[in-house]
Amino acid sequence: MKRLLIFLSLFTFVLTFAWSAHETLTYLIVKSTLPKADSLVQITPYTYVEKRIYNTEKLILDDVCGKFISTFVPAWAKFYPPDPTPIDGRVPIWQILTVYSTEPDLGMDEGLNLSKLQSIIGDSQGVRHMKYKLLFFDFFEGSESFLYFVEMSKKAFEKKDRYWGYRFLARAIHHLEDLSMPYHNAPGRLGDVLESLLWNRKKAEELAYRHFSYDEFLAYLLYLEDRETLKIITESEPKQTKNLRELVQRVRLLGLRNLYKVDDIFEKVYSNLDRTLSWNDFVAREGELKELKKITIEIIEEFSGLLKGFLLDFLHQVGEI
Repeated sequence: MKRLLIFLSLFTFVLTFAWSAHETLTYLIVKSTLPKADSLVQITPYTYVEKRIYNTEKLILDDVCGKFISTFVPAWAKFYPPDPTPIDGRVPIWQILTVYSTEPDLGMDEGLNLSKLQSIIGDSQGVRHMKYKLLFFDFFEGSESFLYFVEMSKKAFEKKDRYWGYRFLARAIHHLEDLSMPYHNAPGRLGDVLESLLWNRKKAEELAYRHFSYDEFLAYLLYLEDRETLKIITESEPKQTKNLRELVQRVRLLGLRNLYKVDDIFEKVYSNLDRTLSWNDFVAREGELKELKKITIEIIEEFSGLLKGFLLDFLHQVGEI
């Protein structure tokens, strides 16, 4: 049990945050998909009674458009979304979805009592952001978080509250993006996981650093304005699914079926990884990472199509399209 606690605690932070650059990925998808993305929406106060509890010290309920994105985008970034000041208390649809797609990572789920298993992973935030598959079992609530905020968005639109309809939708987008990340579905290959649990703590640390590093790899591609990546995202065709459950399953499979491929590359290119890689590391070994980039683009292309299809279908259902 002690080894299990040590191992899973190493993954608490990395599994809380899946892909970096949520705001940039969301911006590219939304701006290339929604026909009325530039339409202005009136900012409204939060007036909802929710089934979920939050860390109220870190929960943001005021509007932060115009003063948010520039505070956390890294200095080395060449490309990231604009974040204009609201005009007469109104903001464009794309900006609501872009800014608040980062919101679930800002601490609203930290320090809560959500699950008997949360002590194993260290904190409650991971409970709501992960959907861990180990053998035949699923753990935690990443999928449920997506479905919850879709329902909250629907309720807001039914009240004609467009601002919170889009803001809740942004949170849903965040959780769906989380589910597409391979290491967000499992910490590594089963053999490595068992090794790290049973006798090799260094292996657990290495797997954690692989997760951190792959998290940063997409940010590296987006923030440094990799033309191929941006083109794939913006030009991907919307993909339809029968229902939300099928959507979640297809997104999770994107992560799960690519986990071993990604892990193999990290093991080959960065053996005995003992820190999180930065964009400088990726630039220095760009030639060796062509296959990793190819896999990442394949994941993001499929995911972008699925998210676009969901957005078009959902916004049509609520009367926004």
